[in-house]
Amino acid sequence: MPFEGSYGFGRDRITCGWLKASMRGLDEARSRPFEPVPTLDARRPLQPGQVVQVDIPLGPSATLFRAGEQLRLVVAGRWLWPRNPLTGQFPSAYERGPRTKCTLHWGPEHVARLLIPMIR
Repeated sequence: MPFEGSYGFGRDRITCGWLKASMRGLDEARSRPFEPVPTLDARRPLQPGQVVQVDIPLGPSATLFRAGEQLRLVVAGRWLWPRNPLTGQFPSAYERGPRTKCTLHWGPEHVARLLIPMIR
């Protein structure tokens, strides 16, 4: 059965996070393992073929999960909602960059993880 979110939409999202890879710097003093805090103070453009770690903060959620339920992680290199021509995008509209290709790396050399804090 698909997740029914707080607004009653089937396949609703539990939380979202977004970050432009060139703005991937972290505030080490304020970040926690499950809550990265980007500095957003300097652009660090990537070079073709360069592999970097990007820690994307997710918004808080108060969702109860029951034993046996599954999570699905969606990673996209684009905005997932249509842009409103009257109000723009919320919460942020990045300047459009050139169309590029993004490759996700994971495995023994590139640890990838989704950290979800649990409250019991």
